[in-house]
Amino acid sequence: KPIPFSTSKASHKTWTVDRSFGSEYQRPWWKVLPISAICITFLLWCIFRKESDIDAQLDRKLYEHLPELLPESERNEPDVHPKEDS
Repeated sequence: KPIPFSTSKASHKTWTVDRSFGSEYQRPWWKVLPISAICITFLLWCIFRKESDIDAQLDRKLYEHLPELLPESERNEPDVHPKEDS
């Protein structure tokens, strides 16, 4: 006779995340804290850092870096959208 799913240990009524890892599973604080601190520090650095020349280069379009990628017909056309100085 098959076991009904609703009464098995895999049922959503009895299954928990803690149970899948084991009853005593917990990451030690000395493993979690340094990783968390590094991630938070990196995110704060990304938010508050000043813009550099590299950021300006990354903002440019690919065809400004490598105009030879444009088809011949588009190379000599004037830019329809002039750059805005900000």
